Amino acid sequence: MNRLKIKYAVAYGFLATTAVALIASLFTGCHVYEHEEVEIIRCPVIEADTIDIPGWDKEIATPEF
Repeated sequence: MNRLKIKYAVAYGFLATTAVALIASLFTGCHVYEHEEVEIIRCPVIEADTIDIPGWDKEIATPEF
C-alpha cells in the first residue's frame, strides 16, 4: 500500500511539473518583434589633399644677436 502511494505521488508530481512547464512555455514562447530605424550620420570628409592657410608661408623676422 505504501509503494502504491509513492507511485501515485511520483506520477502526480511528474504531471504537475509537466503542466507547469507547458503553462510557462505559453508565456515565454511569445516574441514581440520591434523594428527600430537608426539614422547613420557619417563624418564629413575633406576631399582635398592640401589645405591653404592664408599667411602661413610668411617668414617671421627673428632677432639676430
